[in-house]
Amino acid sequence: MAVNPADDMLPCGHHVDQLWNHLAHGTPDPHARACEHCQAALDEIRPLLTATSELAAEPARPPDDLTGRVMTVIRARIPPAPRIALPGPAGIRLHISEHAAAIILRAAGDTVEGVRARSCRLTPAAHDNSTPAGLKLTISLRYGTPAVTATKAVRAAVRAAARAQLGLTLGRIDIEVTDIHLA
Repeated sequence: MAVNPADDMLPCGHHVDQLWNHLAHGTPDPHARACEHCQAALDEIRPLLTATSELAAEPARPPDDLTGRVMTVIRARIPPAPRIALPGPAGIRLHISEHAAAIILRAAGDTVEGVRARSCRLTPAAHDNSTPAGLKLTISLRYGTPAVTATKAVRAAVRAAARAQLGLTLGRIDIEVTDIHLA
């Protein structure tokens, strides 16, 4: 059989893909049944078609450790979250992610009556990026709640949580009212 690898065209003018299709559907055309070039190509294709059909019929079973290997690669590509150094006993280093600290402080803002804390972001100190200097918090107020009273209460709650739960003293706490809710 003389197959032209450049375009898989047989010397008789039939394309090898046509033969694959004929075999897959079990219906070679009259030319393929009579042509010596097509018959030679079919003789080579039949074992390949049989093998691929058997492989396709087997259930695919990924390796048992595939998930672990994929997660290892993903974790290696994700940069570590910014961390905040927390005060602790001498000789012991204690850090918390900025995200976790923000969740604690946001929850403190939620404790104020009539307030729903929305977003919370720590702002790093100018001289030391490992400790927060302040906080930016967005909130929603219940309709009728005085904004000045509510923001003072939120500042006090957030400052107390920072001190009690994280051992941090916050500087500036910026609060932005971004929404009003009814109930």
